[in-house]
Amino acid sequence: MDAKEVKTHVTNIEKAVKEKLPPAVLIDILNSLKTGVTATEQLLRDTKVGMAVNKLRMNGDRSVSDLAKEIVAKWKKDVHTKTKPSGSSSHDGKKERMVTVSPSRTPPKPSGKRPADLATRSRKTDNVNWQCTGEATRDNCLGIIYDALALGCDASSEALLSLAKSIESITFTNYKKTDAAYKRRMQVLFLNLKSKDNNLRNRVVSGEITPTRLSTMESSEMASAQRRQADEKLMEENMRTAMMAKSEKSISDQLTCGKCGQKKVSYTQAQTRSADEPMTTFCTCEICSHRWKFS
Repeated sequence: MDAKEVKTHVTNIEKAVKEKLPPAVLIDILNSLKTGVTATEQLLRDTKVGMAVNKLRMNGDRSVSDLAKEIVAKWKKDVHTKTKPSGSSSHDGKKERMVTVSPSRTPPKPSGKRPADLATRSRKTDNVNWQCTGEATRDNCLGIIYDALALGCDASSEALLSLAKSIESITFTNYKKTDAAYKRRMQVLFLNLKSKDNNLRNRVVSGEITPTRLSTMESSEMASAQRRQADEKLMEENMRTAMMAKSEKSISDQLTCGKCGQKKVSYTQAQTRSADEPMTTFCTCEICSHRWKFS
């Protein structure tokens, strides 16, 4: 059986498994492979037939799984015989090259405690003791700082908890009490550390920015590069708007505000319609800020 025919059998196996065809179909295909294939390392690699048959060893039908195991064992023996150097014996003390037809396995992960899912990591998933200041408000603030530091971070929970404690403690020392200013500051720190567009969290966890430095940073310093650019652009636009010449207003005591009845009214005029129409007068009461217009 050539490689093209073997590949056809592999396709038929995959189709039979996917469509849950009767076990007899798989047994017929396996018997054909058993009698028609003389296994070589090259053939198994090119056609992937070894992987396809190897998966059937765990098939729910006993007849299919037993036949698949028998074929895999036979092919291992065939490949081993063909790759064994001529003139060597099984007791010559040299390592013999063994080729398996089972699919490669992923190397085991190194041992050690790792967070299950960094994207949802928090004080709850890490099961850390964050209620340790003796005051509920401070505990809650420490907790949200831990959540912000842990999000997407692979540092140990012990290191993150120690860092969160330092940030909260230094901030509390600066404000001396858990008032509105302290809470507002902790909220600002939380939002900036949590931001996905901000590299602040990585800089703090790595030690580039110390808790002492972080506690005194302005919001503009903590903001991401994109946010700083947007703020600068907005500031420039506001500056241009402020410097633009504004139409001069006149104040008249001949106009009466229809809301408060006062006669301190400023007004401007503009040609809003065709040239042969009268100008439109825009009025603003300087007392109650009521606005109206007339032509």
